[in-house]
Amino acid sequence: MQSRFLTCSLLLLTPIRCAILAPEVGVLSGLSQAAAPVSEPYVQVSSVSIEPATIHKTENSNTATVIVQVFVLGQVPPNPRAVIEVGTYSSDPPNNELKYENPTRTVSLVKGVTVVKFKVETTPKTIQGKIKVAVTLGGATKGINIKDSEPKDYIAEVTVLDR
Repeated sequence: MQSRFLTCSLLLLTPIRCAILAPEVGVLSGLSQAAAPVSEPYVQVSSVSIEPATIHKTENSNTATVIVQVFVLGQVPPNPRAVIEVGTYSSDPPNNELKYENPTRTVSLVKGVTVVKFKVETTPKTIQGKIKVAVTLGGATKGINIKDSEPKDYIAEVTVLDR
């Protein structure tokens, strides 16, 4: 009698133990589940950074590089492209400005991460302060959706020193 009870208890506890100890494997029923495929391909800005993060108003080190990473997921159509634009989002103090070299570009996309670099430099109207630079996506190849990004992913900040 004890043997039957123990056998039944073990048979009932095994699936529960598997579900608790390995939920990411999906072994409750003993079968692993495949990841669901992405229904429609999309592109989104996944990262923006500025190097160096500090530039000078007038000295030789008055330029920086805005590094943009866009992420493409899903099965993309042939020759995928998107328009990437970089510009000033805000500044402190207000009305501070930078010059962006070729700020709007149509770029070829690859599945995974595509990196695009933009040159930025001070102008005679640039003053000491902080400038937030933002990146936007548009004009993606038909069949590729543009997915919104979190602000931390599409905005970066550069500090301008007054010398």
